[in-house]
Amino acid sequence: MWVKPEEVLLANALWVNERANPYFVLQKRKGYGGGGLAGLLVGTIDTVLDSKTPPYRILHQTPGSELSYYISEANNKKEISKDWEWIEQNLMQTLAAFENDEEATDFVRCKIESLVANIVEIKEDDETQRFVTATRKFRKLFNMPKEEKLVNYYSCSYWKGKVPRQGWMYLSINHLCFYSFLLGREAKVIIRWTDITKLERDNNMLFPDTVKISTREASHYFSMVMHSSESYRLIEQLANMAMKQLMQEGGFEEDKMISFRTKKKTSKKMSSLKRDLDARARSEAFRQAFQLPVHEKLDGDEECTLWTPYNKQHVNGRLYLSSNFICFASRVRDLVTVIIPLRDIQVVEKVDNSASGNLIYNAVLVTTKGKMSFTFAQFSDRDFILERISDFLFRQPESKCRTISQSDDSEEQIKFQPALISLFCRRESDDLSPKETVKMHLWDVHFAEYGKGMCMYRTHRTQELVLKGIPDKYRGGMWMVFSGAVNEMASNEGYYGKIVQESLGKSSIATEEIERDLHRSLPEHPAFQNDLGISALRRVLTAYAWRNPNIGYCQAMNIVTSVLLLYTSEEEAFWLLTAICERLLPDYYNTKVVGALIDQSVFEDLIRTYLPSMHDKLETLGLLSMISLSWFLTIFLSVMPFSCAVNILDCFFYNGAKVMFQIALAILDEKSDQLLACNEDGEAMTILCKYLENITNEDSTIPTVKHISSLTPSGDVQSSVDVTGLIEQSYRLFGNISNQVVDKLRLQYRLRVVQTIEDSTKRNVLRSVASDTLCKGKELDDLYILFKEEYLTSCYWRTSQQPVDTADKFDPSRPYYEQYKVDYDQFKTMFLSLSPWATGLHAGVLSLRAFRYLDENKDNMINFKEFVHIMGIMCKGSVAQRLKLLYYLHLPPAFVNDDEEEEVETPTSPNTDSTESGVEAAEFFEEDSDLNSTKEDSEDLELPSPLPDTTQVPDIKKDKESEIKDKDSQVKDKDSQVKDKDSQVKDKDSQVKDKDSQVKEKDSQVKDKDPQVKDKDQSEVESKTTPPTTLPIETTEPKQVDTTLTDSTANTLLLDSSTPSPDSKSDDYVLDDGIYVNRRRKRTLSERLQSDRKEDYKNVGRMNQVQFIQLWKTLYDMFLDNKDQQNLYHSIASIGTLLLQIGDVGKRFYMQKSVSDETQSYASDVPLSSSLDSRSDLSASPDSGAPFGMDATGADNTSDAVPSAITDSVETIENDKIEKAGNGSNGESGIGVSMYESHQSSESTKSAGSKADGDWSITFEQIMASMLTEPPIVAYFEQQSDISEPVQRMRNRRLQTKQSSPALEATS
Repeated sequence: MWVKPEEVLLANALWVNERANPYFVLQKRKGYGGGGLAGLLVGTIDTVLDSKTPPYRILHQTPGSELSYYISEANNKKEISKDWEWIEQNLMQTLAAFENDEEATDFVRCKIESLVANIVEIKEDDETQRFVTATRKFRKLFNMPKEEKLVNYYSCSYWKGKVPRQGWMYLSINHLCFYSFLLGREAKVIIRWTDITKLERDNNMLFPDTVKISTREASHYFSMVMHSSESYRLIEQLANMAMKQLMQEGGFEEDKMISFRTKKKTSKKMSSLKRDLDARARSEAFRQAFQLPVHEKLDGDEECTLWTPYNKQHVNGRLYLSSNFICFASRVRDLVTVIIPLRDIQVVEKVDNSASGNLIYNAVLVTTKGKMSFTFAQFSDRDFILERISDFLFRQPESKCRTISQSDDSEEQIKFQPALISLFCRRESDDLSPKETVKMHLWDVHFAEYGKGMCMYRTHRTQELVLKGIPDKYRGGMWMVFSGAVNEMASNEGYYGKIVQESLGKSSIATEEIERDLHRSLPEHPAFQNDLGISALRRVLTAYAWRNPNIGYCQAMNIVTSVLLLYTSEEEAFWLLTAICERLLPDYYNTKVVGALIDQSVFEDLIRTYLPSMHDKLETLGLLSMISLSWFLTIFLSVMPFSCAVNILDCFFYNGAKVMFQIALAILDEKSDQLLACNEDGEAMTILCKYLENITNEDSTIPTVKHISSLTPSGDVQSSVDVTGLIEQSYRLFGNISNQVVDKLRLQYRLRVVQTIEDSTKRNVLRSVASDTLCKGKELDDLYILFKEEYLTSCYWRTSQQPVDTADKFDPSRPYYEQYKVDYDQFKTMFLSLSPWATGLHAGVLSLRAFRYLDENKDNMINFKEFVHIMGIMCKGSVAQRLKLLYYLHLPPAFVNDDEEEEVETPTSPNTDSTESGVEAAEFFEEDSDLNSTKEDSEDLELPSPLPDTTQVPDIKKDKESEIKDKDSQVKDKDSQVKDKDSQVKDKDSQVKDKDSQVKEKDSQVKDKDPQVKDKDQSEVESKTTPPTTLPIETTEPKQVDTTLTDSTANTLLLDSSTPSPDSKSDDYVLDDGIYVNRRRKRTLSERLQSDRKEDYKNVGRMNQVQFIQLWKTLYDMFLDNKDQQNLYHSIASIGTLLLQIGDVGKRFYMQKSVSDETQSYASDVPLSSSLDSRSDLSASPDSGAPFGMDATGADNTSDAVPSAITDSVETIENDKIEKAGNGSNGESGIGVSMYESHQSSESTKSAGSKADGDWSITFEQIMASMLTEPPIVAYFEQQSDISEPVQRMRNRRLQTKQSSPALEATS
């Protein structure tokens, strides 16, 4: 990039000349490849100080001057080379024409300045170039895709052992990364947020600003962190976001409007993501402070004053503005709070300063539809505030008025109930107690003075009234106002009726559980001894389960909802339940009760802080978890009379979740003396239960009903405790516990709770798949971790959209191993990285076939059970199991005739619009793939080069290519030997032709056989297929074969023709996934592969000629780069030739069988094992006893023995591999000649374009028995593969340094 010319005095300081001419020099900064000790020092300084000096530059200098001019710079060699070429093409000839150096320098400076003037700089997202460069550096250092967004980065030290490494901490959406470069040595750390189990912060003289990050595997210490408070706050926020995503399986979605909303408030040096996260945190605090809907976002805030008419004062505070609300909070805590929904605003106007005097200036008057007025003053920018409010008012939706027909329609279908207390506990004003009458009067006075409804002034006086209890008459309405549920109901008119209609008659697991619990919900109250109350409860619970399937239904919800229905209408109870489940007690009622478990840990922490002696005692007795869950899940409604618990609900809706902790601490403090004296948990529980049962509410208007738990026999009668006194005591002793403190503790303990749940889930998953895989112990554990990481990668990088089936996703009966699924791209990544068979250049095709084979339900997704099953077979299976798997991978549905790696259409999940094919696999196996996927990052940045590391991962692709080239040269050197083999093949052909005459003679003998054979039943004829005693199969290298099949069994398998062919009409076999299997039972994948019994092989379908050729092509590919490659190629060439000939015999057998019973009988008596009595000659000797004379091809080998289609197809297999197999023989065996060469010697009358023989087929038994005759093949498939090592290598692939050129250097 051209830059404005600047003078340079020391041209060679810290720089090395790359290219030069009389007027210009191209230099490279030391430390970016070479440079010795000076280069290491420069590279270290640049990294530690985060220097943004580009590694390449061009200087203009003249021979007679020591002064140089800096005219161009670049981050990579490719870019600087373009500028250098432009100089040579456009300036050099002109400069040669100048008479003196000064004129040449003036010309160059003028030319470069003109080029700089014409450059148009494009800025992206208002981020500084410094942050953009850091983002590119982050992606390149840690091999991150472009989907991984960098949030911020900080300078810090990482303690590697006892030595601190100064470097940079990079915080992205999904990872915490650290990079250090000191004197040529790199230190890299990559931690997933989802792996963090604990965060701690410390600050002392020895280790200032230290952050300890713990995972399951290790603890990491970072000290001297720049902006320690800001960075730790960001680390906490990102870690907790990851925990929420881990539970909800979602990804991060950036707010696209955040830059517009926060542009005036934040520094331009801050990234958009950092602004987004800061805005999220502020919006969450804003919503919690004013009990607003979960989707409300804070737009901005401003210092101002509020005129309070009840005491005629100006209160200093802060105005908060969002798209639907204007809120005010006083600077003094709980002095006054105001929430004004924009839907209730009538007019907003300026207040004239002259009319108001000096006390009010820059004022705004807000008037509501309820005739309440609010005066906000002393704005620093009143016009901007008015503009924003006007804009939001303009966007407010028009209120929807329900028509008479609509209301009548809904009432005819379903009659919603009002507050049930008005139907079952109706009392006149004369029946009210004096205390209740006084309370109602006090609330009426409060409403007259402070306002009523959502726009009321909320002061300390309001809280005093709430602590004493809200009158029954106003309780339902105040619950709706204080909880904010009224806002959600107002913005969703008619929603409840609509969702009730939708869920009507629908059946699910949630509805079944609801039906079971309906009559157990507040059974002591008459409202729920009647169908009116039961029906209303059913509708509310079913509607919410329909609205939020993630939660569905939890047993505690019925108790809470039944109390809500007593004081509110059905619709109001629905929105109150929504507020409790989604805002006030988040994650309390989902299937894993994460929120309740987190609050249990928070409660333990608060007990440790406020009641330390009690904490030790309860921990010893093991009561902490027992009491907290039962108290918090039902908000004390299930442990004390509900007439008392409703007063706690009053405070809960007004002050939030902190009330539960205050009440619980007050109860423990009240009974501390008795609890400390307990020796057993049962004794302590009895004390607490009796105390809670005796709590009373003297002001209650509801008839006293004993709590259901009090029906159990009790001993001593204890004195009653008034609930109002308990509440006041809790506020007096523990009122300093704020919601902010609770949230901070929740943030702290969420990591531990979620990780504990994940550990439990892992144990359940591993237990559920243990019987379906050969992987055990640590290997299975490692596979689970990797599989889960790949699944989460798809979620938060959006590389593939997981199919969402709501009913199935949250089904409790769903198997544990179904929780995580991967698509083909992720499966291919893991297959290529872990499978011992994924060694060739066409391993991708094999991975596709394996995916099809496992995907039995055709949803284009693979679950963990299926994945570990196939990995167990490939890495740990017996010879028979591995061969059977390989055989199945070349039969439908795994095999498709037009499978080609370059053109095959890979499966995608139903909801996926597009996927990135094998991104991770390419990163792992190919050097340049990551650089190509993030081209702009790789081409724009070069980094300091570390010293060579012997532990670096080699370039697999290049090593393989070099090996292949070396072996190709060896093959070419042996071409002459292969040609010598042709003469041997031709000699064998002449012997085969001689055998043909013997076959024809046998055919004539068949016709003269006893005619009684014709009358035999087909099954009786086939029963004679068991061959007579044959010689055992000889091997060139005797070796003990440890398999479940003996040599004699192998012979029998080759000769067994009882397996039905695809054309068989037997009723005992049906088509199972394209394979004919026994009708009696369809077997699972595990049963198909893990069974080694001989009779099970008969259920495996036959393989046709195309499938067989592809199977052999796969074998050639699998053996590439094997240490015993030559012997393996020789073995499969021999076996392939033999099986092709046996398949042709089988074809003739079935053809004869279909012609006549005569031929069928004769064919059944032919012992095919005669062809296997000698491996040194395909032709059996006349003394072998074979009725055919039994050459390996059967009859008439001159033209039909091996169809030309096979020859032509085999020719498509890589000829160099096949030639290697042939050349690997000892020259003593005819089979030593490769399959390709053997068939190439057949008659030239076969046309190259002929198709595969449709009648040719072969059985798995024949392939299996043939394979067992070759010790190299047996040894290959007997070899056990370690899984843990490749799993760790794949997990750590982002830490690996590539060796193509100086490490981390971009390709030019």
